[in-house]
Amino acid sequence: MKCRTANRRLMRSLDAPLDPERKRRLDAHVAACPACRAFRSRAELVRSSLAATPAPEPLPYFYERLRARIDERLKPEPVPVWVRWSVRAVPVSLLLIGFFVAAIVFLSPAVNEEMSQPEALLLQNANPLSETITLLDEKAENKSLNVIFAVNEVSSVRRYGP
Repeated sequence: MKCRTANRRLMRSLDAPLDPERKRRLDAHVAACPACRAFRSRAELVRSSLAATPAPEPLPYFYERLRARIDERLKPEPVPVWVRWSVRAVPVSLLLIGFFVAAIVFLSPAVNEEMSQPEALLLQNANPLSETITLLDEKAENKSLNVIFAVNEVSSVRRYGP
């Protein structure tokens, strides 16, 4: 056994008894080692001198102050204001977003299923003026009639200018 291990076991033996096997090995080492014998005698001297003196009484209100410190450490930290507001604001904002989406879906005007011919041509990536070009290529008498009827078919013709 090393002296360091023996010193640790000697210190433990002062507080509580060792098991018989360890005590036998410790006693054998201390009997053979003069340094550990001196350490044991000094440790027993300190223990006997401390056993003779009474334990000091704690200061007045020691336990109350100790309990207050423990309670202070165990007390939960206050929650910051922004955390409290965010906990309330998240459900409210989700509800407002839901109402907004519902309003857009239900209150938006119905999509007109019928498209005008120029819109259909634009969606097909065709030239919307192709019909006008064919009208202008026809004879002069049919041109004026077709243009008149084409203008009358379009109900929402906007005119800009004076």
